[in-house]
Parts: sequence; C-alpha cells; structure tokens
Amino acid sequence: MENPEVRVLLIEDDEDDYVLIRDLLEEVSSTRYDLDWVSDAGRGMDKLRGGRHDVCLLDHMLGELTGLELLDQAGGNHCSTPVIFLTGQDNYSLDMQAMKRGASDYLVKGHISAPLLERSIRYSIEHRKTAEALRKSEKELKYLSSRLLSYQENERKMIAARLHDELGQILTAVKLGVEDAIGLMPEGESCTRLKLLLPSIQDGIDEVRNLYTRLRPSLLDDLGIGATIHWYCRQFKELHPEIRIEAQIDILEDRIPSSVKDAIFRIVQEALGNVSRHSSAGRVHLSLIETDGNIVLTVQDNGLGFDIDAALPEDDRARGLGFLSMKERTELFGGTLKIDSTRGSGTTITASWTN
Repeated sequence: MENPEVRVLLIEDDEDDYVLIRDLLEEVSSTRYDLDWVSDAGRGMDKLRGGRHDVCLLDHMLGELTGLELLDQAGGNHCSTPVIFLTGQDNYSLDMQAMKRGASDYLVKGHISAPLLERSIRYSIEHRKTAEALRKSEKELKYLSSRLLSYQENERKMIAARLHDELGQILTAVKLGVEDAIGLMPEGESCTRLKLLLPSIQDGIDEVRNLYTRLRPSLLDDLGIGATIHWYCRQFKELHPEIRIEAQIDILEDRIPSSVKDAIFRIVQEALGNVSRHSSAGRVHLSLIETDGNIVLTVQDNGLGFDIDAALPEDDRARGLGFLSMKERTELFGGTLKIDSTRGSGTTITASWTN
C-alpha cells in the first residue's frame, strides 16, 4: 500500500529553518509529505485561510508580524487547519499563549527530531478530525434537542386542549346536571348526598384547569407572551402571597419569534419555581425588554443566593437540573443565559437573544 501524503504548509522567513524542516520530513519513511514553503506572512495567511493543507508549521518571528498575531487572524477567519507553533527557544509563557490562541502543539526548533515532528503532525491532524467530528455531533444534538423541545411543546398544547375541551367540559356538564337534579329533588338524604358531591366535582374542575394551564396556557397562543407573563405572575402571587413580584414588559409581540416565546415562558416558570422552592425571597423583579436589538429576559430576587462556583450539594440537584434546562432552552434558539448569585445577595437570571 502506498504511504499516505500529508500536505504541509510551512510559514517561515528563514531559509535555513526551511531546509531543516524539509530534511526532517524526508527522514520519515511512514508518510510522504508535500511541503509548501512560504516566507511571507501575508501570503502565508492567504494560503492558511484557503484550507488546502492538512497542517501548518508556523514560525514565531515573521518580520513585521509574529506567529501569535497570525494565530489570532486564523482564529478570526475560522481556519480549520491545525497549526504547530515553531520557535527558537523554550518559553513556557509563549507556549501557553500559543495554545490559548488555538495552536495544536509547540515545538522548539533546536530540539526537533524527525520522529518528534512526525508525531506532532500526526497528533495535530487526528485532533482536528476528532474536534470536527465533535462539532458535527454537537450540531446534530442541538438540532435533535430543538426538535424534541418543539415536539414537547406541541404535545403539551394538544394535551392541554383536550383537557380543556373534553375533560373540563365533561366535569362542568356533570356539575350542572347534579345542580339541576338537586333543584328538582325534595329535601332528603338523596338530595343531601348529591350536595356533598358538588365540592368534589368543583375540585376536579379546578384541578383540570390547573393542569392545562401549567401544561400550556392558551393565553400564550391567543394573546402572546406579555399577557401570559402578567397572568402567570398573578397566579404566582396567589400561591405565594409572601413574595412581592413586579413584572415589566417593554417589547412588541411581533419582535419575538414564536420559538423564543416558548423558551421565555418555560424559563419564567422554572425561575419562579426556584424562587419559591429555594430562595426565601420576599421580592422578585421580572422584566422582558428589547435593548440594542436584543430580547432580554431578567428574573431577579432578593433571596438567599448561592455559591455558583461551588458544586451544588446533593439536596440541590433539582435546582441544578432546572438551571441546565433553562440554559439549554436559551442556547437552542441562539441565546445566552447568565446566572449571577452570591450567598446572602439574591440571584439574577438573564437570558438574551439577538433579534
């Protein structure tokens, strides 16, 4: 079997170093290398941006530009070619700077051997393949997660509608029928028994109403996210009268995509649930505004707060999963989620999407 060919771009302004690299590559018998040498930083950047090479060997000192500056340019242009940084001296600080800027390896010219260079090239190429496969998998997972959330919202909408239109209507009809029967019956034991059923029937009607509103409030589709948030805040006040909640909505409905509206409502649900369960807060400020072309949702409480940097304790897993759910919902639709909290100073959750 013929040895594979690897296309190598060398950006190096010293011809002696070019000869060194060429000779080292020729010593490797397991692989054939097609070496493309460029001594000018500008032309080297053009070739690197073209993406026609399997790996790039980049010198640190290139006249007017440094290798670090070229690495920054490569990152800004989303170049996928792995870059091995070359320098004349062993410098830990420079090594770290090169790695942070996206270099896959760091080699000192005076200490390079043919096996070391071959291994560095091979590892850099394999690392790039692994990274590309991971990015592809993450993209596919994000797509599947988005589809799953959309499916869940559609299912919730369908179940909520059936609860409202079928079970709710049936229970209401039963209640009306019992009330009519009571009105037609003489007072007695049978009439008393029927009267005792009315509170249970009403409890069933109320529970069905609570179920379909929690699953998917019809307000969200009928009147929009602003009206839904105000309604949900009123519901929250009734259940938690000890917590004062203020809602500020300052954005037009048609400025928010429907998928983002779904995400906003679920984040509000989760955030207020966390407030009631964990924070011991007395006040919550909720805002949904548009600023600098961004849709921004903020939920701020004056509760106990928590240490974000510390791992969540065992009995706080539910809250941890809640934050992960909010983060996933935000990011799936192109947004970012930020959580600020310190012990004793409350918690602020900010989700934003570019409009």
